[in-house]
Amino acid sequence: MPTQNVNITDELEAFVKNQITGGHFKNVSEVHRAALSLLARREEERSLRIEKLRQEIQFGLDDVEAGRYTEYDSAEALFESITE
Repeated sequence: MPTQNVNITDELEAFVKNQITGGHFKNVSEVHRAALSLLARREEERSLRIEKLRQEIQFGLDDVEAGRYTEYDSAEALFESITE
C-alpha cells in the first residue's frame, strides 16, 4: 500500500488520537482512510447533484423552446396561480 506523508494541524492530530483512543479506529491509517473515503463519497454525491441540476435546467430550457410556459405580469399573479 502506498505511503503518503501528511501535515495536519494540532487540532486534527488531537481529533485523530481521540478517534483511536475512543475505539472508533485501530490506528492513524484507518482514520485517514475513512476520512478520504468520506470525502470521495461526498464528491461523488456532489457530482451527481450537479448532473441532476443540469438535466433539470435542460428540461426547463426544452420547455421554453417548445413554448410550454406561462408568462405572468407580476409576482403577485404568479403567487396567486400557485396558491389556488
